[in-house]
Amino acid sequence: MSFRVRIFLLVMLVALSAIGATAWLTLNLTQREVSDALEAQSRHRAEIVQTVQRYGLRHGNWPGVNKLVTELSDRTHLHIQLQTKEGQVLVDSDTEAGRAAGAVQAVGYAIDPMPSLYDRAPSAFPAPAAYLAGTPTPRDLYGPAPTDSRYGSPAAIALRQAAQYRAGLVLVRCLNKTLGVPAALGSDRAPYVTAQQRAASPTCLHDATAKVLGDKAWFQSYWDYLENCTGAPRRLVGDPLGSKCVEGAYADTVVTSAAIPLQLYLGARGTVDIADFGRPAIIGVAGLVVVAILGTFLIARQVSRPVRRLTGASQMLAAGMLDVRVRVKGESELARLAASFNTMAGALEESEERQRRLIADVAHEMRTPLSNLRGYLEALSDRVVEPSPELFASLHEETLLQGRILDDLQVLALAEAGDLGYTKTPADLSELAAASVTAHRARAAEAGVTLTIQTSPAVWVEADQDRLRQVLGNLLSNAIRYTDKGGQVEVRVQAAHGEAELTVRDTGVGITAGDLPHVFERFWRADKARQRATGGTGLGLTIAHRIVTDHHGRLEVTSQPHLGTTFTVRLPTSVPDRRN
Repeated sequence: MSFRVRIFLLVMLVALSAIGATAWLTLNLTQREVSDALEAQSRHRAEIVQTVQRYGLRHGNWPGVNKLVTELSDRTHLHIQLQTKEGQVLVDSDTEAGRAAGAVQAVGYAIDPMPSLYDRAPSAFPAPAAYLAGTPTPRDLYGPAPTDSRYGSPAAIALRQAAQYRAGLVLVRCLNKTLGVPAALGSDRAPYVTAQQRAASPTCLHDATAKVLGDKAWFQSYWDYLENCTGAPRRLVGDPLGSKCVEGAYADTVVTSAAIPLQLYLGARGTVDIADFGRPAIIGVAGLVVVAILGTFLIARQVSRPVRRLTGASQMLAAGMLDVRVRVKGESELARLAASFNTMAGALEESEERQRRLIADVAHEMRTPLSNLRGYLEALSDRVVEPSPELFASLHEETLLQGRILDDLQVLALAEAGDLGYTKTPADLSELAAASVTAHRARAAEAGVTLTIQTSPAVWVEADQDRLRQVLGNLLSNAIRYTDKGGQVEVRVQAAHGEAELTVRDTGVGITAGDLPHVFERFWRADKARQRATGGTGLGLTIAHRIVTDHHGRLEVTSQPHLGTTFTVRLPTSVPDRRN
């Protein structure tokens, strides 16, 4: 499976997982909101029904109920909808709030605002004269009620309650229109009209009295209903206050004044119905998937293009084209990867170049002495040259030089591969330096060079003592070799800035500024003309630099032509050796 396909599948998996998780969360939240809404409906349904029903009972119609519905919706956090029996929507809380009307339950709850005959006990009703403040009563206008000259029969009580309700509605509507103040009937357990409302406007009170008691038609209709229902003459009607005939006559009389019945439907406010997840939702999800696919394809293409370039470049590099490079564009991770590849390719090319130079240098170093050996051996074989002790000594010296070169090459190869073993122990650098100086005094004296040393009492380092002697021996040999007769070589050991510092300074020929960067390269010599006379292999400083580096130290060099050269070894200090 290609890298592009894997990226494509990965991003697609992430996109589809995100879409699936979002859909699941949406459905889960919707289901939870619906559950909360059902619980809220069960908790507030009775309150909403009673409140709306009381509003219709006290006002006798439904204008202004929208404000009540909005308040109830805000308090209960429910979607409230009122419909007539014919299914016409009278009020919708979502529409009142400027929202799209959401779904409601299919089951409605009846709201009947007509006053009940049994809302209060008969003794709670004052006489019509007292209620209407001394105005004529139905008895005064129409004669005594049947079977009860005192106007106290059950049928008469129902008649009086109907008159009170009808008159109360007329009075409060007149007060609203005349005085411009909000007025409504009293509660279902209180008088329909309060004393303050009756005293507010004598004109409205007179109009209510005249309209109710002056309308003989409704009074006559009431008794006619009773006669038709019971089949008894008017003066024989005496059904108790609970009979169907009295209830029917009361309802037939009051219904013309009361508000129309309604149906209450409840739902979750602001919640999307699960049934709405239809074609639009499917189209939306499909659109998201298409966008995710296109975006993933573009991302995979954008990512895989530089990867393909890196793959091709690495194949060319493996085939031996070390000069291949990848174009770096931008600051992204892939751009940094391309830059790292270019750095690696450059390092490989440089390493290959160093290897070629090494082979060339080794061949050069070996060719001259081997040519000399071959020439002398052929001359001896042809008896052109007579054998002598001096000749054999010279040939022996050439073989020793080749041996040293091979030994140094082996040590350098082990060091660069990390296989050069070290046995590190606490060592006094001052003591090691003094021992190396003592070993080289004879050679310095033979060359006419003064060799001196200045050491601190004790400077401890953690090091392989044999390898450090090898470093010191190489530095001292070079210093003596490149210092003319009468010159000086000074060795100094001290502790400075938390490090052990060993300095080898000579007054020799020095090194030019252009040659200083090449001091630690293989087969480099300060004086090319003296390489055979001096017998150096050109690998000593390279090996010394590697040994010091492996001891976590630094080997530094400074020089001035014709004034001298200074090599400085800096090593981390350690705890002194307390062993006896």
